[in-house]
Amino acid sequence: MSLHKNRELSKSISTEPQDLIADEDIPMPSFARLTGPGRSAIAVLMLHGKGSKTVIQRCFQPANPAPFKTGQIRYGLWTGTQPEAAKKSETSAESNEQPAESVVITPGSNHVFEIHCHGGPAAVARIEIDLRACGAVAASDVNDWNPSDQSLLIREAETTLAECTTTRTAAIAMDQVRGTLLDWASDWRTSLTTVNLAVFRVELKSLLNAAPCTARLSEPFRVVLTGPPNVGKSSLLNALVGFDRSITLDMAGTTRDVLHANTVIAGLPVRISDTAGIRDHAAVETIEREGIRKAQLAVGEADLLLLICEPLPAGGHSKTPPHPPEIPHLRVLNKVDQQPKSSHATDDLADPFDANTNALSGEGLAELMVTIGARLGQHLPDAGKPALLNERQWEIMKQSSLADSPKQITELLDQLLGHNHG
Repeated sequence: MSLHKNRELSKSISTEPQDLIADEDIPMPSFARLTGPGRSAIAVLMLHGKGSKTVIQRCFQPANPAPFKTGQIRYGLWTGTQPEAAKKSETSAESNEQPAESVVITPGSNHVFEIHCHGGPAAVARIEIDLRACGAVAASDVNDWNPSDQSLLIREAETTLAECTTTRTAAIAMDQVRGTLLDWASDWRTSLTTVNLAVFRVELKSLLNAAPCTARLSEPFRVVLTGPPNVGKSSLLNALVGFDRSITLDMAGTTRDVLHANTVIAGLPVRISDTAGIRDHAAVETIEREGIRKAQLAVGEADLLLLICEPLPAGGHSKTPPHPPEIPHLRVLNKVDQQPKSSHATDDLADPFDANTNALSGEGLAELMVTIGARLGQHLPDAGKPALLNERQWEIMKQSSLADSPKQITELLDQLLGHNHG
């Protein structure tokens, strides 16, 4: 936004602070950048602690003078501390004024404010300078940014958010930074009775169903391609990630180790692994045998298996590779261009495939990626819903699912909230 437009907007904004706190003894807050370092489209900083509202009122001119409310989106201008300094200096010239920045402020609970600004280093540095000028302390300036009045759940959510690599996973963590899980646990802690215990268990089940994913948002989902030799696993990996990660040859045993490639599917971080073709053959050489062993280990650690088969010249398809039945999987028929016209294997309801692809031509790849994304994200919470973000939270809630009485569950909710945490 230009300086001229900023000034015009400023004229329409009341410069009188709202409910300004006059007590100079209020402790100053802390701030930290939540988005990664370097240039980006948008940067997000968090200001936390008693006195945060005073700092925001001093530096921010909202386009709407209505009082702040938790969770709302407030657009306006970041004028910083300059207007006050200009009042004290009669020699200040308008040409020396620093242009106001267009920003969005989101008030949270417990003295928390998110500051969303342009992601350029200059814009972020300007806001950080203004925050320091107001007495706020940067997280990088102290050994442990851990305000005494900040909830353990909020701190854990901030840690997760800083480690997320995609917007979809970061959005889930950001909901918890804003206090979604904190509010959910606090509400049930004070309201749980035998009357509403069944309702609590329904909500808890939803949390626990999502926990295998939400408790590791900073890690990529592990998608493993497995199948017999020469069914096109390596070609399919290359097609999914968009570059030649695996060597492809028209011969069995080309892939001897587990090869990984990272990508993003449906907004989720994904690590796709290509494995050695699994076959039962007494003449398999030692190196290939080791590749098969590693392939089987990768299969056992997968979040989702792609079971790759190919059409057979006489009709039908190659055998589905062995796999642990408890691991989610998709059955993929690759090389569909080689399927005999007389074959109707893919239409056989007793033996259906989740996707039909041709890795070399790209046929069916878009549909396969949509299917992968839907399967991986099927238990992820909707926007604004609570989520368990780490093993500590997950373990406590698993204990809650086994508890018999509201009193026991309330005690566990106390643990979740960190009331017994030093």
